[in-house]
Amino acid sequence: MKRSRGLICWVALMVLLAGGLSACASHSAPVTIQQPGTFSVDPLLREFYASLGGEEILGPAITALFSLDNLQCQYTQNVLMCFDPLAQGIQRFSLYPLGRTFDLGDFTDASGMTAPENEYPIYEEFTNLYQRLYGSQYVGKPLTPPRFNPNKNRIEQYFENVGFYRNLDDPQGQAYLLSYGVFACSADCRFSPPASAIVIRNVVEMEQPFLPRLVRLGGVKVFGLPLTHAYLTADGFREQVYENVVLYAPPDNPNAVRLRPAAVLVGMPAGQPMPRRYSEADGVVFYPVEGENGFHVPLVFDRFIASHGGMEISGVPLSEPYRIGDNLYRQCFENYCLDYDNRPGTTERVRMTALGREYLKMNGTAVSQPAPFEITAETVRLVISAAKPRLTAEEPQQFEMLLLRENDHQPLSSVEATLTLTLPDGRQALYYLPPTDAQGRSVLRIAPLQPALSNGSVVAFRVCLNIPAEQPICKADSYLIWNYR
Repeated sequence: MKRSRGLICWVALMVLLAGGLSACASHSAPVTIQQPGTFSVDPLLREFYASLGGEEILGPAITALFSLDNLQCQYTQNVLMCFDPLAQGIQRFSLYPLGRTFDLGDFTDASGMTAPENEYPIYEEFTNLYQRLYGSQYVGKPLTPPRFNPNKNRIEQYFENVGFYRNLDDPQGQAYLLSYGVFACSADCRFSPPASAIVIRNVVEMEQPFLPRLVRLGGVKVFGLPLTHAYLTADGFREQVYENVVLYAPPDNPNAVRLRPAAVLVGMPAGQPMPRRYSEADGVVFYPVEGENGFHVPLVFDRFIASHGGMEISGVPLSEPYRIGDNLYRQCFENYCLDYDNRPGTTERVRMTALGREYLKMNGTAVSQPAPFEITAETVRLVISAAKPRLTAEEPQQFEMLLLRENDHQPLSSVEATLTLTLPDGRQALYYLPPTDAQGRSVLRIAPLQPALSNGSVVAFRVCLNIPAEQPICKADSYLIWNYR
């Protein structure tokens, strides 16, 4: 009720502001330093922006206000906000359906069927942010089911107006919006979003019907990435092979997911159960298997099992722990194996053994490998910018390059480029940008040009990738020398 009342008051205030009838006195906003490529939120949309969480949720504004059909709109990092002067009340303000406009929900499962949008569930960890944005009113309908994106190591879900994602390295329940606005604004905007929020389009996605349950057990960081789509097996179950485990469930109830006895099926060593000989004081826990006989499980393995679903998920041990090489110890259970890495400096001592590929080999199934990516003028998006579009002759300048794959906006790392400055008199200066980092970015800072340029001089710059290609991959821009403040 409190949220509804706040929304109603906000709408009433905005109607007054839009009509120029507000009786509230204006106050000067504090002066802030804007990031490169950002703008002030237009007064027409400022209260709407704040009501949806402002910069914290929607990101900074990345364009000025512009006309779109009969609407007045402005891009932020994550959305396109619009005002309709012909509408009434709450309908005046909306988020433009960028997800539908750019076909971000084009998703089919392994059978080639597309589920009705209304049947897509909202991923439980996105619920709080979904409600913070007033639900379907501003989020729109879901365009995809929740799915895991292995390229970005995140869980994501696309809706008509916004997209949600959760980094698997973040605490559980922490969710953000995808950069719909940057994706749609494309090269017309100079703002670079966080790499984790980049929208990836036209990527072959693995349908993962067991993902919600898998995340609660530890997620792909524990169980590995999916190696196959979900498929129907001869025994009537739906199955999916991951790097470390094999999941299956009834076709009509993915929440009843269980693990195949992969360690047994691929023939991992099995031992004869024995009487208890050691206790927790010796660093082990005894797991009975046949009556009073069983196997000793190291405490580190026992804690791992307990924190990832217990014995219901692991199954009973197949043998005592055994040594592999100089610093690796292994123990297999029915459904997975655990390795203990004793090498100095290792941060993740306990991990699952990769049994998924062995399971696929046993069934005669190969894992498809992606085709190598070729950098050409058609396959990449090159964005360049100068930190200061206008600066004095005594100030240094900073240049930034962002390099992405065109089809899915995935960053490209380890690519070098050349920067050429052309001065008003025709002289040129050549610089080399460092290789792009994991986010596809490269930054170069240069000292003030000497001799100092006169006021009003235009400096043109051109960035070209240093790669063999049929045609050069370059982008050009300019900045102004302006000595008067």
